[in-house]
Amino acid sequence: MSDLFNSPVLVVEQPRRVPSAKSRYKVFDGAGTLLAGAEERAVSLRRQAWRAVFMDGDDHRTVQVEDTRGTPILIIERPKRVKATWVSTPDGALHGSIRLDRYTWRYALLDAAERPVGRLDGNRRTNKFKVFDNGGAHVAQVDKKWNGAVTALLTTADKYAVTFHHALPHPLRMLVVAAPIALDLMLYEGKDLLDNLGI
Repeated sequence: MSDLFNSPVLVVEQPRRVPSAKSRYKVFDGAGTLLAGAEERAVSLRRQAWRAVFMDGDDHRTVQVEDTRGTPILIIERPKRVKATWVSTPDGALHGSIRLDRYTWRYALLDAAERPVGRLDGNRRTNKFKVFDNGGAHVAQVDKKWNGAVTALLTTADKYAVTFHHALPHPLRMLVVAAPIALDLMLYEGKDLLDNLGI
């Protein structure tokens, strides 16, 4: 099994680029060792140009996560204009989904049969998310780091930290591993100026 699913701390970084034409990420452990890369595949230049010109963060996105040997280990998919993501194995077997709840900063974590396995409770700025299991225990934390005004407003660079307080069962662990990328796809890929100012 990949170290991605064993490390107690994960850091997910999105490289600086202008603007969000194609989603890319790198995943490190707490010591800074690269564990995985993630990016969209087969996005045409025309589609990238459309996203760049119109800052279209709501476009359909499918991100493939690969280990350091280039072996696919996860697929994270966000349909167009939907505040939800689906997390699957590379061969298409569904782990579960992360979906917007009735509050704009709360997300339900569901298994493949759409049964709740936990939730993400964010603050109003949607940059700090407590992860709770079904018993209400705070089992992990997902935080979006502040990179400075210029970086936040003018580039797609983002950085997330995931801290696991407990060993988590399947599929909750998989969904929490995918959560930073899923949240980025749902909330930040459009890089709307007002959103980044917290307005």
